[in-house]
Amino acid sequence: PHGYYDGAIPPDGSQRHIFLQPDQPQDDENHMIKEVQNIFDRICKDGGEAMSRLQFFTALTADPTVRTFLLPGHDRTTLMEDEDGYEAAHHLFNDIARGRQRVHFKVFVEHFRHSKAHASNASELRAVFDKLDANRNNQISRYELMYAVKTDPAVAKLILHDWDMEEGEEELSEAVDRVFRAIAGDWNSFDFADFVAYFRGTKTASLELNFEHIDRRQVRVLIIGPGFGAKINPLQTQVVTNAGFQIAWVHDVPNPEEAQFDFLPHVSRISRAIQENQPDLLMAGSKGGAYCVALWQMGYWRGPTVLINAHPSCNSLPADVPIVICAGDQDQTYPRPRQELEAMIQTGTPNMCFLYYSTTSGQLASGHTPRVGDQHNMATICQFDALPRLMEAALSPQPEVSMMKSWRDRLTPQRAEAEGLLGHTPQKFRQFWVGFKREHLRNQDNQFLYTVQAQTTEYKLVSTIFLSGSIDPSTYGFNQAQWERCQILRIQRVENPTQEENGTRPYFDTVKKSCARMGVEFLPGVHTRWLFHGSSAVDSILSNPVHGFQPLTSGSAGAAVWGRGTYFARDAGYVASGPFCGHPQPDGTRRMLLCYVTTGMSCAGSPQHTGILPIRHDPHRYNSTVDSLASPEIFIIQHPGAAYPAYVITFRS
Repeated sequence: PHGYYDGAIPPDGSQRHIFLQPDQPQDDENHMIKEVQNIFDRICKDGGEAMSRLQFFTALTADPTVRTFLLPGHDRTTLMEDEDGYEAAHHLFNDIARGRQRVHFKVFVEHFRHSKAHASNASELRAVFDKLDANRNNQISRYELMYAVKTDPAVAKLILHDWDMEEGEEELSEAVDRVFRAIAGDWNSFDFADFVAYFRGTKTASLELNFEHIDRRQVRVLIIGPGFGAKINPLQTQVVTNAGFQIAWVHDVPNPEEAQFDFLPHVSRISRAIQENQPDLLMAGSKGGAYCVALWQMGYWRGPTVLINAHPSCNSLPADVPIVICAGDQDQTYPRPRQELEAMIQTGTPNMCFLYYSTTSGQLASGHTPRVGDQHNMATICQFDALPRLMEAALSPQPEVSMMKSWRDRLTPQRAEAEGLLGHTPQKFRQFWVGFKREHLRNQDNQFLYTVQAQTTEYKLVSTIFLSGSIDPSTYGFNQAQWERCQILRIQRVENPTQEENGTRPYFDTVKKSCARMGVEFLPGVHTRWLFHGSSAVDSILSNPVHGFQPLTSGSAGAAVWGRGTYFARDAGYVASGPFCGHPQPDGTRRMLLCYVTTGMSCAGSPQHTGILPIRHDPHRYNSTVDSLASPEIFIIQHPGAAYPAYVITFRS
């Protein structure tokens, strides 16, 4: 809606939806509540305090005022006969109800207050829309969108994000066309309402990455007490409480694992607590998970859910419900094979369900096991703000992607900024390349290497990434404070267009298309990363990179801690602390590679992985693995084109 209902009857006596004029204030809370109250009363014609799903659908199909307000662009025919229209109405009710069977006015108005807050950048979007609207008819055609993208860098940044404008005309046209179809649907043009709906919450001055921010203080969480560990595992309760969420508990229900247990009266009690507290998120742990399953089966809850430990009664997941399930491979209470848990996640709606799995690594050559998977108390989710981030993930449309986005927040701010400026796409990380004649380079010893001069922007960015790490302490015990005193002697840029054009970029495009087919937005900086690789064969990697990075044979000669593949580390200090860089030169110097890596969708690694990773969304598999889904320090790739050795850093520690 573009305004608020003023309560007056139109002069012609019609029942059409009435809007205030554009020059009237749209941020008046009273007007907004008045308009929403009118719609609510139209739906609840019987004067009831809450609307049912049936009342909601009936009003949408019978009342044009309700339909225009809730689903602009739809008519009675599309809602009754068109599958997309029916699904739009279905998902809207779910979005408003958040798992409830009936919607009270308080919940109804809160939904639109939240939507209004997300559209707070409407004035910025209006300014951009006016730039697009060349003929001033309040409709944007495909041609107008293409013209604005080509002629206005600010518009191109908003519409296409990281797109390299030097790409070919055909590729640019396809990119703009995808955005146009996403905004306009099957229509030949779109209006401002369509534009706002598409970019709702987007800042026009956003950086390369747009991370959603959830104000935890505004999130209501209902926790089922039995099994959550308030006494046995108080740290878990403390982590949730200290994170700032609004917490309510249901303690007065018994252990559901008793023999011949009757769920109905106790599930009804939890249902009443849901009605009273109107939670945004439901949580349960251990035996409390049985209540979650019962709530799903009885239809009492269809909202975001975090389930700590996969209860044995949970074998399938409800449709259209965002769910996060946490499990560890050392759980002795509910031991379940990883493959069984992965199959269970597949039963939910694609992209809406996420398995946080804590797994045990293989052994090092010394016999040491660097990581041990979680037992029943799930210790890893109590570290590094992991459990609160998983709660936020469940509140997002795609929990798994949300958790991957949060990994970037574990970097120090200066490193995150340096990585963004260095570039998260193949097009952008070539920004410092100087260009050359290959015939000349064939006569040089280091044919792809260019020394980066100190005091340049490029040198500062690379050195910042090299010396900075994470805000979390390393699981592997290296001393970050000591590492920051490391001496960088030289930085060399690797300019190898053959590898970049024939290996890195095609793989980047392949993963990007794979994500699109899975319904995942490909995000540079989330699905691509700057990582470090140590090797005693740096020259071999640079001169013959396909044979240098050998993912399918790596790990076979030594201990395959997380399975076969080529290993990369988030922190240079970790690489330098081990034997990965080979023996130092007589002057004490060593070399390390800073690599641009397309990691795509990552899952937890396993020493049993032999190069074929688990299926994420049939037929698409995961693209890489990590040592931890909480705050990963090691990434393992399976394809030689996934990594490009961008810089050689000579250092002395």
